[in-house]
Amino acid sequence: MRAFRSGVDSDEIPLWYWVRGLHDALVLGVETQELPYDVTERKPVRNCMTIRLDTTEALFDTTVSAIRLFNYKVLRDESEAGGYGEGLKDCYWMQDRLRFENGKFVLDITALGENDFCYSVRFDFAEVERK
Repeated sequence: MRAFRSGVDSDEIPLWYWVRGLHDALVLGVETQELPYDVTERKPVRNCMTIRLDTTEALFDTTVSAIRLFNYKVLRDESEAGGYGEGLKDCYWMQDRLRFENGKFVLDITALGENDFCYSVRFDFAEVERK
């Protein structure tokens, strides 16, 4: 398992990753969608989760506006809302850890709403929208 943390420089970090960190970014919303896919493809893209952010007040990386995670699966959601990211809405992104294990990425997010909580999602690949 390889682990990547915000603020750490490494040649192994994916190019789309926000190396400087998103501390204090506001999560504006989370959208999920099922995508039509070709079952004959070797690795079809089945679904997508989009995390929309307001990073104007973030301490470090203020360029990220959205993160798209493809072929995602929520592993852990400690928010009271539960489900597919609804608990992240209107919360502040405190820290994250990205790791690569068994051929997939896992993103662990620590967020602050009424309480601190952890949100973990596994995915195949990501796209990051920047301002």
